[in-house]
Amino acid sequence: MKKSEKIIGAVLTMVIGILLIAMKDNFIGILMSIAGICLIVLGVIDLINGEVPPAVVKFVVGALVILCGWVLVEAVLYILSAILLIFGILLLYDMLKKKSACDTLLHTVLDYAVPVLCILIGGLLLCHQALALEFIFVASGILALVEGGVLLFNTLTEE
Repeated sequence: MKKSEKIIGAVLTMVIGILLIAMKDNFIGILMSIAGICLIVLGVIDLINGEVPPAVVKFVVGALVILCGWVLVEAVLYILSAILLIFGILLLYDMLKKKSACDTLLHTVLDYAVPVLCILIGGLLLCHQALALEFIFVASGILALVEGGVLLFNTLTEE
């Protein structure tokens, strides 16, 4: 991945963290609406290219996501938590398997911080029923801000 792509990813992670803190549970519903609009736009592009069946599927799914997206927030939270948990575990496993002993302590801690933060955010979102929903979004937002900062620092300090 290019350095510019890593910087953009880090900044977007921090923006998502800020939005999670500021908007709390409304954030997921808004993301669902944006996803529905994107699917409809992709359907229009497919229609322009003459690909009618995929365009119709994207239109229908996009409309359903826009209309029912606010209702499916809980399912989206479970899916998002599963994706974050799987990504964090796989990244941590890959780092443990390939890790060399020549890094500095700070660099090693920051390298391991990204998968651990993904696992923590995924675990918080998974337990959203047991904990207060506002607390989950604020805590996840803070962890996403920290993760974005770690990603940005790692990107800017790598050679």
